[in-house]
Amino acid sequence: MAEQCIFIKKEGKRCGGYSVEGSSYCINHEPRMQEKKLEAVRNGGAASSYEKLELALPAMVINTPADVVGAAVQTVNEVRTGQLPPKVASTIGYLLGVVLKAFEVANLDQRVEMIESILIERRTAIRRK
Repeated sequence: MAEQCIFIKKEGKRCGGYSVEGSSYCINHEPRMQEKKLEAVRNGGAASSYEKLELALPAMVINTPADVVGAAVQTVNEVRTGQLPPKVASTIGYLLGVVLKAFEVANLDQRVEMIESILIERRTAIRRK
């Protein structure tokens, strides 16, 4: 079993990483592995894990919260029939949640503006009396 890295951080706490084989340091603090670590960091930015899927999905027109519900139902049905991979559907579901939250915030802003205008009208009416 790997031991805890013996490196002491600036704030005086011990590193929480596990030491690499044949060393008392983790990969981040082992002096002999610095070049390997830098290479891993450089390669991490060039990872090709993202794969564009060739799905012929129609654009979703979403103008109201009801459209969000319709899009969610459509997405569920497309997953169930095998037309849409579950990971893609999960992303769509998350984004639909973001859109729905935006509608809620916009609606709340409109309601606040309406209440403020009513209050201004009432104050003006009271001052005229």
